[in-house]
Amino acid sequence: MSNKLLTLWRYMRTPKKFKSRSQIELWQKKRVAKHINFVRNNSVFYANHWQGISDEDWRKFPLVNKASMMDNLENLLTIDLDLEEAFSVAKSAEITRDFSPRIGDISIGFSSGTSGSRGVHIVSDKEASNWAGFMLARGLGGSIFGKHHVALFLRANSNNYGKIGSKRIKFSFFDLLKPMDQLQKEVELANPTELIAPPSVLRYLAENNCKINPKRVVSAAEVLDPIDQKIISKYFSQVVHQFYTSTEGEIAATCELGVLHLNESIMHIGKEWIDEENGLFHPIITDFMRKTQPIIRYKQNDILVLKKEVCQCGDARTAISQVMGRSDDVFYLQKKGSDDFEPIVPDFIRRAVMRLNPQIEAYHAIQKSRNKIEIGLQPSNLSPLDYSGFEELFKEKNVEKAELVIVEHTHTPSTNKLRRIYREWNHNS
Repeated sequence: MSNKLLTLWRYMRTPKKFKSRSQIELWQKKRVAKHINFVRNNSVFYANHWQGISDEDWRKFPLVNKASMMDNLENLLTIDLDLEEAFSVAKSAEITRDFSPRIGDISIGFSSGTSGSRGVHIVSDKEASNWAGFMLARGLGGSIFGKHHVALFLRANSNNYGKIGSKRIKFSFFDLLKPMDQLQKEVELANPTELIAPPSVLRYLAENNCKINPKRVVSAAEVLDPIDQKIISKYFSQVVHQFYTSTEGEIAATCELGVLHLNESIMHIGKEWIDEENGLFHPIITDFMRKTQPIIRYKQNDILVLKKEVCQCGDARTAISQVMGRSDDVFYLQKKGSDDFEPIVPDFIRRAVMRLNPQIEAYHAIQKSRNKIEIGLQPSNLSPLDYSGFEELFKEKNVEKAELVIVEHTHTPSTNKLRRIYREWNHNS
């Protein structure tokens, strides 16, 4: 089967909705069982990692994370691949901005490395075509048989998109290494029907009166903050959709109502609870579509929040109210009368920041040390500032008051991801 036929087949086979959880579980059961058997027989790392545990007990397999994956990558892969050559190809592509070179039918790409260490994404042509069909089914603003021009603002281009282009579906890559004013002119000339970009880019286009009228706007690659979502949605006069993707896979996409649902037709996503009462958890991913670089029982350090209400779209896939960010976006403030620290998830920080002044247009918050938080605001001359949100937070969490340092917020969309809330200080040091 050709790549384009495989993409079409996957598009047609991807369920638009699941009616019940039992339907999802049945769908996953057959596919996970087959996949686990394949991986055990083709990956030296996983075969050793799962010793003494049967395929039927796969939920008891020990977890994997980015560090263990990268440390064991050569033996984890189900193909023979010269990693030195593979990394050289990926590095060269990032320098030359020519992303076409591959090794055989294998494409290699790096993650952005915003968490401090870079991951790697290794896929075959067949996997890429499957992925393309799935993403078109989940994200295309209309039928695959209609005409579409999809604009992709990316840190790095991918071989995947070129393979699925056709007379009906055109993909245009906008390289985020270029100046944003140049990219705006280029996208205005392209006049796409679908626009996929990081929220920082979407907001830039909105604030600079970008003269395009896409049928669908999709936020990707960065956490979509409510302050940005509101501005983007108003400018483009539509729901801002989202792709929640990472090096580890395509984890969630929005329904027609703009609510994120986990992509449970291609992966099983377990939960390591951070705060079960409030629905906060780390996802544990078992992707049963990826064969070259298997992702099984992989613990991500992102923090997701379950949506408490049932989504009105009727899809039984798990709904997510928010992607908070990673574990290193959690602040650690010193408990009163103790040397221990209290974790403060980003949403509490965001709410306290937004209470500083109703005229805030953009912001960042960075924990610089155990008792210092830098807050960047835009506009920079807001007055007065209401610190009651932070005072209440410190009191409710029973932590020592942190020094709040107010600076000007600036960010130019580029290959550097926008992170509004994160921690630079290592609380374990």
